[in-house]
Amino acid sequence: MPRSLDISRLQQFERAGGAARHETPQDQRADSPVSEAAAERWPSREPVRDGQISIKAPIDVISRFRKLCKDDRRTYADMLSILMDAYENRS
Repeated sequence: MPRSLDISRLQQFERAGGAARHETPQDQRADSPVSEAAAERWPSREPVRDGQISIKAPIDVISRFRKLCKDDRRTYADMLSILMDAYENRS
């Protein structure tokens, strides 16, 4: 059987001055020691919208593509995007 919840232990997290003061969101931002740069480092909670494909091709073509990505230090997705943009701008 699970233990009962001991709510009295939460009192240690109350403010030292007694009751918590009510602040507007602007007051909270002004008093916050966290800078905007530090707040931006947290990852987004939005779901990542990634997809995946499988391409069947001759081994030499796949090897060329992998070498191209490795030499330019890019991910496969980045290189694919670069190649598609170059193809579209060619016309």
